[in-house]
Amino acid sequence: MSVSSVPKGGLNQGVIVPLIFQCPGDCECKSSQPKTWYHAKCGDPSFITEFGDILCKNHLKECSGYFFQDAFFQCQMSNKSNTWYQYKSQTFLLLALSFVINAAEFILENNDLNNFINQILKQVHKRWHN
Repeated sequence: MSVSSVPKGGLNQGVIVPLIFQCPGDCECKSSQPKTWYHAKCGDPSFITEFGDILCKNHLKECSGYFFQDAFFQCQMSNKSNTWYQYKSQTFLLLALSFVINAAEFILENNDLNNFINQILKQVHKRWHN
């Protein structure tokens, strides 16, 4: 799961990191372990941009990206019952983003990490009600 596998253009602007966080609180698995998330349409790993957009390596072809707030998630356990979950409040969205930021700490240098954090928080604030 390499960031370099995601072609530039479209939503892939600025810094991107792998999408790693725990299941939403109402998920039937009740897991608090961070996990890598995969794009529902193609099954490839998902990434999140500093603008809060989720995309995969196929985002310029057959898969579209979407803002984190609009995303639905399904882990292996919820897949069995075909149940999807969504972060419905800013509080839980920010909690999930804390796991994304934690994963980014292992990938990004200090300046890129600071820019990523500042930008994603600005975008969540700006785009949450739009």
